[in-house]
Amino acid sequence: MNQQDAITKKNTGIQDQVRTCELRMERGSIDARGNERIEYVCGASGGTEHGYVLGVAGEDSAAMRAICNACPIPDALESRRACLNLVPVRRFGVRSLPVIQPGAQGSQSGETVAEVYFTCRWFYKLYREKQPRNNSMCLGCPYWFPRPPVELIPRYWPETQRMLRIVNGEEKVASALTGFTISPQRPSEGAWWQRLLRKIHF
Repeated sequence: MNQQDAITKKNTGIQDQVRTCELRMERGSIDARGNERIEYVCGASGGTEHGYVLGVAGEDSAAMRAICNACPIPDALESRRACLNLVPVRRFGVRSLPVIQPGAQGSQSGETVAEVYFTCRWFYKLYREKQPRNNSMCLGCPYWFPRPPVELIPRYWPETQRMLRIVNGEEKVASALTGFTISPQRPSEGAWWQRLLRKIHF
């Protein structure tokens, strides 16, 4: 068995143990010794290039199993209400100090905390930094549209990165005008026929 076959076999074993998710991706990288390796990345945390590394092919996958199998995003994306406008994001943090393992660049030990937010392209301005923590707001939405595969959604990964910046407070968003805000009272502009005349003549 050559090296590529061995990697493929290990990848298959990992994928069997971890729940399927359309936002988990593989990317090639080089470790500290100059060897090629395959990393599993959470696309919901920033896409292929900037996403959180969940695990590495051929290494212990316990942390990735714990993170991915507890994640609510796959359920949301597999539901009948999954929407084109839904952009779920995950913000990763570590409660205890990370420990860099020799020969495993960027690998972490410690308890990883992953917060999930269900941002929407239409309504993210309503919530700003406090985006919804589940997708219950999708029920009865007038802008709902069936979600295609992620590869067919235009600018999906840049939008993911933008939503993460909003959640992190790194990008400010103007408040959206809604029907629930109280507008200031305007002074009387006369009778209806006077207003109509002004619109016709001016």
